[in-house]
Amino acid sequence: MKGFTLVEISVALLALGLIVWGAVAFWQQSAGQRVSAVQLDAQQQAHQSVLGFLYARHRLPCPAADANGVESCSLAGGGLRQVGYVPWQTLALPRPEAGRLRYGVFREASATAPLDRDLAVAQDRMNPLRVRTPNPRPQNGNAPNGNAPPLPVASAGLLGATQSGDVAAPLNSACNAANAPPCSLGGAASVNQVDVCLALNTASDAATAPAGSLGVMSAGVRRPAAFAIAAPGLLDADGNGQAFDGANATASDASPTFESSNTRATHAYDDTVLAASHAELFALLGCETGLSVAEHAHFNAATGAFVLERALYDYRDQLYVMVKLAEADVAAATAGVTSAIAGGADAAQAMLSATADTTMSAGARSFQIGLAAVGIAAAVAGGIAAGVSMGLAVDSLVDAQDTHSEFAARTTAITDLSISINRNALLADAIGF
Repeated sequence: MKGFTLVEISVALLALGLIVWGAVAFWQQSAGQRVSAVQLDAQQQAHQSVLGFLYARHRLPCPAADANGVESCSLAGGGLRQVGYVPWQTLALPRPEAGRLRYGVFREASATAPLDRDLAVAQDRMNPLRVRTPNPRPQNGNAPNGNAPPLPVASAGLLGATQSGDVAAPLNSACNAANAPPCSLGGAASVNQVDVCLALNTASDAATAPAGSLGVMSAGVRRPAAFAIAAPGLLDADGNGQAFDGANATASDASPTFESSNTRATHAYDDTVLAASHAELFALLGCETGLSVAEHAHFNAATGAFVLERALYDYRDQLYVMVKLAEADVAAATAGVTSAIAGGADAAQAMLSATADTTMSAGARSFQIGLAAVGIAAAVAGGIAAGVSMGLAVDSLVDAQDTHSEFAARTTAITDLSISINRNALLADAIGF
């Protein structure tokens, strides 16, 4: 009579159950929010650290094999590590909890440097073919051999391997932006943002992720991704016995596939993914403008300068032919003067003979004196004409020599310009953009 009835006890237990259920739900939600906030913060910091690593090292970090956070680029049995954990120690990220985040990076190596797409390797990929610039600088000495332009080397050299006239001796043995030209092929210092942009550019051609390379599932299609960072939710939403859900749980080096960033949360999926595509990194690094200038414009200008140099040397050689033709004209005019002198001597001899014949014939052959006089007049006229021709030929020779000498100096100047432009193009590749 003094205790609770069964109905009252049932109502109390029901109310208590509702309160406990609400408290548990509230605790789970609050705990989930706290965990999600911590994970999201660590995930975003890891994302920013990966981008900072890319800026500093000109490559993306390799995944870590475990939660210790030290990058491991190769598998124990051989091959490239593409999927693992965030290498928080390598990134100098003071967040050990980041070691529980899964991380994948796009790796597609090639023996041909310009086609290499392994984003976890710093490699000198940007090496357009370049002709060698003349060295030593050609001089304009005595013709004809002294005026011959330097001949182009039959085989073109790669950027950084651009050499002097001595094929066995590169202009510089190491890549240094302070040198001229600054790079030697394959030097570690020759790797910069240009090379990263080239890899991103070639890898972004595929609409679907190549088999065996990193991809994210988006609307049932594997899209290529440069890197991805996955964080697990609070619960094992899909009940597979792992913290990660969906493709994030099965991603491996053999099948490097993560969920995309826009995968919606459901009762079977509560992970979060931060992924960056090749196109996103390409835009973030400002590759569009920089790569087009460094890879094309600079070297087009260098090639144009080289072609102009060849054309000017060809024109200089034509002017040298004009000098030789003018010298031939002077020689011909000299021969004409000599011939006119000889003609005058013959005309004088004919006058003497005519005078003698007229005397011996008592004036019967006086007409010969008139003919001899005409011959002398003709010889004098020929001498005058030969002298005029000689003067004109000498003037033409002087003009041709002056023009050739003046233009020859210009050819040496265009060689200097060609060398300078070529070195500036190499410098642009050495320092990046």
